[in-house]
Amino acid sequence: MKLANSELIESAKNEWIAKLKQALDLKIIKQLLEEQHNIDINGDIEVSNGKLEIHNNHIVHKMEFEVLLSLSILVDEKGNYIPPEKSLNQSITQLGSQAQDIIQNM
Repeated sequence: MKLANSELIESAKNEWIAKLKQALDLKIIKQLLEEQHNIDINGDIEVSNGKLEIHNNHIVHKMEFEVLLSLSILVDEKGNYIPPEKSLNQSITQLGSQAQDIIQNM
């Protein structure tokens, strides 16, 4: 037994998501995403999708965004990739070695 027109329900959900997209402060959301994911976002962000979900027994709005990222990697003078977790320790060791050399040459 069908109680409602499913096309009208879907249309109403889509209209609600479209209105929510318009109400979002994308500047604040961009800052939040940068802090939350520890990234720098170049340019503007765009809402790519939105849908209703259940979270902790509450109806929530899941909004998905498209962003332009600037990513980097480390490569040493021999062309070898330096993984991020090793690069900090290697930099500290290298700086310590350089400082020791400078002190000895004084």
